[in-house]
Amino acid sequence: MEVVSLLRLDVARLKKSPGESGRFYLRAELPPVELSGDRMSFSGPVGVSVVVTSTGSALAVDGKASGRMILNCSRCLEHFEHVFEVPVQETYVQSGGGMEEEAVVFNGDFIDIGPEVIKSVLMSLPMKAVCREDCPGLCPGCGSNLNECGCGGAGRDTDPRLSILKELLQDGQ
Repeated sequence: MEVVSLLRLDVARLKKSPGESGRFYLRAELPPVELSGDRMSFSGPVGVSVVVTSTGSALAVDGKASGRMILNCSRCLEHFEHVFEVPVQETYVQSGGGMEEEAVVFNGDFIDIGPEVIKSVLMSLPMKAVCREDCPGLCPGCGSNLNECGCGGAGRDTDPRLSILKELLQDGQ
């Protein structure tokens, strides 16, 4: 079964008019994506605003996409909402036309910018997403979320290899 993207642009007029541009505004629900074993979903429609310019041999897409994603905090492992606004830039060439380096090939009078929008969003995500900058994470002793419990890490077991450092700190006080 083929998934139909709602981020399709009708470029029939632009293909026949080198030097011309067209402005497109789209809003669509995008499917969840998986990255490094982590499933991320969009928490609402993604808005896309692009200008498509015909160069004669290709269509240049330039604009931005914005929306919200549900990510997992790398410290406390809780879900949180991440707001994004990312640039979207890509070159599309008609199948059978001259192949430009790193261009996306399309057929017919429509280009589907959905995959490129998703790629731009994924490229903009932080390497380690955190729900907030001061998130304390999980208690190393009991595993509780330190954002919610009052243990404050009191049940923390020190790595026995580091116990000598603890002794040095106590001796120095």
